[in-house]
Amino acid sequence: MDDLSLLSDLSLFLKEKKANGVKIVAYLAHDNIPEELLDAAGFFPLRMMFGGNDDLMDASHNFLPPSTCAFAQSCIGLYSTKPNIFSFLDLVDFFIVSNHCVSDICVSEIISKHFNIPRLDFYVPYTKNNSSLKYFKLELLELKKRLEAITGTEITNEKLFESINKYNEFKRVLLKVNELEILGSEKLKVLQRAMLYGPEFQPDLEKFIQYVRENPSSLLETSKDILFTGCSIFVNDNLVDLIEEGGGNIIFFDTWIGSHYSSQIINDSSIQTEKDPLDLLVLKFKDNIYGDHTVPNFLEQKVALIENYYQKYTKTKGRKLGVINHIIKFCDHISLLSSFLKERLQEKGISVLNLERDYSRANSGQLLTRIEAYLEMME
Repeated sequence: MDDLSLLSDLSLFLKEKKANGVKIVAYLAHDNIPEELLDAAGFFPLRMMFGGNDDLMDASHNFLPPSTCAFAQSCIGLYSTKPNIFSFLDLVDFFIVSNHCVSDICVSEIISKHFNIPRLDFYVPYTKNNSSLKYFKLELLELKKRLEAITGTEITNEKLFESINKYNEFKRVLLKVNELEILGSEKLKVLQRAMLYGPEFQPDLEKFIQYVRENPSSLLETSKDILFTGCSIFVNDNLVDLIEEGGGNIIFFDTWIGSHYSSQIINDSSIQTEKDPLDLLVLKFKDNIYGDHTVPNFLEQKVALIENYYQKYTKTKGRKLGVINHIIKFCDHISLLSSFLKERLQEKGISVLNLERDYSRANSGQLLTRIEAYLEMME
């Protein structure tokens, strides 16, 4: 899905931000980066959520071996080759080095060091207990101090509460997108644009939701309904088009670009009673039970979520629902659990396609054949 208009619009948007004196902080598109804190400090958080191709992956091999996550390779390739449609990456002022996975650390450090972008460190614990929650707050405090040192301005509790409320409301609206009965490709474009622009996109998002509800589209009855889980589909990736070409339609994105992100809403009662806004960000981290980073029982949570959605959907819609588990090649977080996830779901009568691939466009034919074969089995 080569969405040139999105990238062109984003470039203009970021140039306007820079013209107004706003600093841009980039980071790999994973959980637990405190965008509310960045926003409260006056920075614009930019997610690296751009898919690759053969050229971008090849361009990374001076820095990383080919056995590295294809998404990680593409991020390096973007900075190494700077394709014209990604020229806005020159506008980035800081890059966050975090530890969602080994590839995240390596890529972030390489981009910061070799492309001369100052780094901001933010490390996240891999467990969730009292000690890890205390550690997470210490990381928040350190990042807050660093941001204040850069701007020379204090991040007040009032500013942080304001940002938390802003992102909360934005995610509540974003949650509604997954409920819309539209083509998965259209839904994905909206999710991607919303997550790149953040709360400033909320008015447009609300208009889009209202328009779709007032002008329902007629989806093909022959399309097979798909719940999409595993690795996200990033901007400039054609996988969603292959799924639709094969006769499927993604109705729910159980990925970070989708329900994982929009479900991370801090409850209003906690916001009203908590005096320290940083503790609210700790609470959000604690309650993030669907991410693959820090939940000891991640597999159980994932199976329960998919099973509950499957049961509810098939009961209310009277249609079969397939599951495609997307595995970007060499993504250890997703690939290590893929066979267990498939086995657990199939024990519950839910059919699963584990679809592992990199960004090579030469493999599109093979992928389409596998997708078509899986969808035919759903008859």
